[in-house]
Amino acid sequence: MDSRDVFSENLGIVIDREEPGTVDAHVHLTDNHRNQHGTAHGGVIFSLADAVFARASNSHGVPAVALDTSMTFIQAARPGDTLYAHCEEEALRHRVAVYTVRVTEENGRLIALFRGTVFRLGGQ
Repeated sequence: MDSRDVFSENLGIVIDREEPGTVDAHVHLTDNHRNQHGTAHGGVIFSLADAVFARASNSHGVPAVALDTSMTFIQAARPGDTLYAHCEEEALRHRVAVYTVRVTEENGRLIALFRGTVFRLGGQ
């Protein structure tokens, strides 16, 4: 599997740490990430969470694809903020795994919570 995520790279998402089942990343928000309200577009926040979810769920060497995701937006972020995402594996089974992502800004303020479930294609 190609380990590059070109879409995430184009958004400016940087992977900071990767271990089996857990991944940390960040993105510095610019005016290019702004929506019509002047705040960060929900799509970039979701993409940050999805990027760490994808990396964490594929970190065991078994291809995994998303079955379900959800995100709760807690507070707005703005251009100039740096957002951090921490993905943690909650459950790992033969065919299914579940992950939680916390998205915060540089001062630790909670921006969003993400939950994702994957199907493990090679799981036995």
